[in-house]
Amino acid sequence: MIDLCEHAVAVGEKKGADEVEALWVRNVYTTVEAELGEISKATTTMDEGIRIRVVKNKALGSVFTYRLGKDDVTAAVEKALAAASASKKDEHWDSLPSLRSYPLVDVWDSTIEAMSSEEIMKPVTEMLELAPQDVAVFLAANQIIVQERACANSNRIAHEDRGTLELVGMAVVGMLENGVTPAFDEILFLRKYNPEPQKIVETLTNRVNLFKKKGEAAATGRLPVIFSPSALESLFRFTLFKAVSGENVARGKSLLSGKEGEIVANPKFTLHDNGIIPTGVYSGEMDDEGVPRQDTPLIEDGVLQGFIWNDYWAKRTGFESTGNAYYEAATDEMVIQQTTMVVTPGDCGTEELFSIKDGYYVLGLQGAHSSNPESGDFSVVCSPAYRVRDGEITGGVTGVMLSDNVFSLIGRIDVLGRETRVGEISVLPHIRFADVNVASR
Repeated sequence: MIDLCEHAVAVGEKKGADEVEALWVRNVYTTVEAELGEISKATTTMDEGIRIRVVKNKALGSVFTYRLGKDDVTAAVEKALAAASASKKDEHWDSLPSLRSYPLVDVWDSTIEAMSSEEIMKPVTEMLELAPQDVAVFLAANQIIVQERACANSNRIAHEDRGTLELVGMAVVGMLENGVTPAFDEILFLRKYNPEPQKIVETLTNRVNLFKKKGEAAATGRLPVIFSPSALESLFRFTLFKAVSGENVARGKSLLSGKEGEIVANPKFTLHDNGIIPTGVYSGEMDDEGVPRQDTPLIEDGVLQGFIWNDYWAKRTGFESTGNAYYEAATDEMVIQQTTMVVTPGDCGTEELFSIKDGYYVLGLQGAHSSNPESGDFSVVCSPAYRVRDGEITGGVTGVMLSDNVFSLIGRIDVLGRETRVGEISVLPHIRFADVNVASR
């Protein structure tokens, strides 16, 4: 489909555009879901289309079309030109991205590409069969995604990439005498086929059984808290990861603005945005502007190194794109988005991680989306969560809230676990923080 993208560019230039960019995307989703113990969905869907951006006299027009004939694409280019003519001139506009060399990123699995619905269903039925009777499965699913992209523009970019992804997991509650436990879920994000249904069921069963142990009531105070990778991703997504966006920095909406070279976290903390790590969900050879993905240092040994950029905001502020452009269809804007945020793990094993006199282990958070990305303040409910006493998990707790500041929190890191977990937008270890403000009810 690179030919179709180059056709759009040629048509736009011929019709008087200063610059033209075309991005073709095709996603094929095959999904099998089970609800309440029975298969409820087995579907294959495809979305395919081409987005065209044109620039005329520093004004931008954008059109997306599902019609992929050459005449249809020509008509779309004409509409984009008309939109540019009616748009306001952007005095900050510099140019579309220019050609750079691309990394080789292996995120394609021919096994995933060739799988049938019956093969995708097998891990789902296995999870249902393996779940014990006192663990109620309210959702089990396996989804296969095959993505292909092509991008071309007036500045000699002409590149294609592709990738595969599997999302497999389960959500459960444990049965109690007088009700149920909080919900537990486990999702594996895989670029190569390896669903491991037995591992998923064992992980969830162990978490439910730990929660059922008769533990102590929750306590209030400033206590050590161990965050699971999932809980960390939930918190960082709406705070720290927003603060390292170049647009937020340029707009003065990040407390990290102007602090390059300064200590902003505990020296144990290193954070990269890695768009070429083979396990990352958003890893690939290019972003949505055709700019190469890369491994971008953000915080090294506690010292702020820089931020993530798309091409527009990078040029506007004197930097270079880090390959973090993402086209947001709902707003028709090219925004900045993280690829895979990677925290370098420590050398701490499970025994040392939990070696605290009194504290909490948090698996999930509710309300993280309402955190303040500018100040870093957050107030969240921990669910599920466990009480930890004298190095042992004593059982599950409810009604635990954390109210703190993420920029202060990353300065109070005690230890980092040695094992990491791949999430939707991150690869993170467990992290234990000191003196976290805990409230209970």
